[in-house]
Amino acid sequence: MRWIKIVITIVLMGYVLIEAGIFNVAGRSALYAQIRNVDPVYVGLSLLLSIILNLLSSVKWHMLLQARGLCSKFGKLFAYYYIGKFFNLFLPTSVGGDVVRIYKLGKEIGNSEEATASVFVERFTGMITLTVFSLFAFVVSYKIYNVPEITISLLVCAVTIILIGWMVLDPRPMRLLSNFVTGRFAIVNIVVTRLKSTHVAIIAYTSDTRALTIAFLNSAAFYFLAVINVWVTALAFSPNIEFASIIVAVPAIMLIMNLPISIGGIGLMEFAYILIFDQFGYGVAIGFSTALLMRIKTVIDGLIGGVVYLSDKPSGVASP
Repeated sequence: MRWIKIVITIVLMGYVLIEAGIFNVAGRSALYAQIRNVDPVYVGLSLLLSIILNLLSSVKWHMLLQARGLCSKFGKLFAYYYIGKFFNLFLPTSVGGDVVRIYKLGKEIGNSEEATASVFVERFTGMITLTVFSLFAFVVSYKIYNVPEITISLLVCAVTIILIGWMVLDPRPMRLLSNFVTGRFAIVNIVVTRLKSTHVAIIAYTSDTRALTIAFLNSAAFYFLAVINVWVTALAFSPNIEFASIIVAVPAIMLIMNLPISIGGIGLMEFAYILIFDQFGYGVAIGFSTALLMRIKTVIDGLIGGVVYLSDKPSGVASP
């Protein structure tokens, strides 16, 4: 699978660079002219929005932990979120940073199962919200922009959510796994025991209506700001970007970006931007430029996370 992803990543990046005209003089000149005329005010606003989005995600994570009576300072969680961004830069999957967040939080609160559950619920509620937003985008744009990639991405996300939801809410899969390994594989028994404890912690969130409501409202606010983030970033390259079209375009872009087919989303993000921006009439050049600035912001977030990681010192264990 790793080699397949590497091949897909290379193919996607090659396609993106060809479509953006990087391999011909005229294409490079046009791209250079567009980047040279970038609006610094919108670039600054775009960078600020990245910080706000990270803050919003950290708030959601903090509130989920509070719902379980777990003490963790918001500043620490905000730092862990950036540290996760740092590890996402070079770990082979986009969830590598989540594993680091779980590890850091687990050490702080002295409970790795609760740490895992909090990150899982934070991610999963976001994934459900994105799928709902994407369904809206699909319905609105289907007759005008019949893009097969959007349909495929929506189906993949919907099936994934259903499968994960079933494994979480139905106790039978966990019971079946436990019965299968008990007494057969001593090493795996430890892992299964941890999984069962994590499963119990996740299930506890499903009975907390207030916590889930807040999580979904936060996710809705996050994705609305994500739309504004892309809109402002695109405005840095062209003043003719309509907010109404971006509301429909961004969920489709994010849906495609969530497909687990490339290394760290490299190539896939750029492909999603040029595909959707071109379909919505803005052209490949603006889509590529917007994706490039979004990628630069991701790297900046990661570098900030690297600095935070190097300066982070272990703290005492907080009591539940």
